[in-house]
Amino acid sequence: MYTSATNSSLEVAYWFINRAKSDNLYLETDKLQHLLFIAQQRYAQQNDCVMLMPSLFSCDDNGFFEPTLRSFFSQGRPYMPVFRLNKSVSVFLEQIWNEFCSLSVADCRKVVTSTSLYESFYQKGGISVVPFNAMSKKEIYAPQTSVSFHKKILLSQNGPVVVSQWTPRKVNI
Repeated sequence: MYTSATNSSLEVAYWFINRAKSDNLYLETDKLQHLLFIAQQRYAQQNDCVMLMPSLFSCDDNGFFEPTLRSFFSQGRPYMPVFRLNKSVSVFLEQIWNEFCSLSVADCRKVVTSTSLYESFYQKGGISVVPFNAMSKKEIYAPQTSVSFHKKILLSQNGPVVVSQWTPRKVNI
């Protein structure tokens, strides 16, 4: 039997969403899914097979995802109250965030799809379920880019846009 550090995957998902919001970033749904998977696997590896969240992950062409959350967030993000996680879980999630927040969705996808776990469970054109005991095997994820800046992404009426700081044009007089 497995134990879990949180009550639901929604708590962890909203922690990541609120953390991105506090950095004035927009967290894409696909990137959220990658972060949830990486967090679940790392937590299990670091805490002797304890689940971070009671979740079932699946594997498809885009990497790993939590099917319930994928469906839940498919029409946008509903309002949810802030969940209070215990300090050790918050510290752990902060480490994951600091390591992977600067990566793009494509880079996060490369990180999770370049693992032996993905190779084991990926079925072209299909969806396979990944058992938790397979996730707890030692496999280190490392960001594969040298990006050291945060892209600020906000929502406009047309969807997410990358925002940069305004710099005035230099005029030679």
